[in-house]
Amino acid sequence: MSDKDLLVVISEMLRKQDQHSAILNQHSEILNEHTGLLNNQKDAINQQSVTINELKDTLKQFNDISVQHFEKQDGFNTQFLSRLDEISKKP
Repeated sequence: MSDKDLLVVISEMLRKQDQHSAILNQHSEILNEHTGLLNNQKDAINQQSVTINELKDTLKQFNDISVQHFEKQDGFNTQFLSRLDEISKKP
């Protein structure tokens, strides 16, 4: 193989390597964009989780207060009915 043929082969190999490098760079850019999008989604999901946990805590507090109110109202109703029974039994 002559020097000229060897240079042509080397030149062709370098050209193909450049093409492959360009393709790999494009793929890397796409992957980096996707990674950025996934990170944004992860951040959004984490924020939603925080919001859901805050809502859960608020609903639990509301439920606890509702149960306390119900128990107090039930106690009052029981006393009220007892008093009405006493009054109705008096001549």
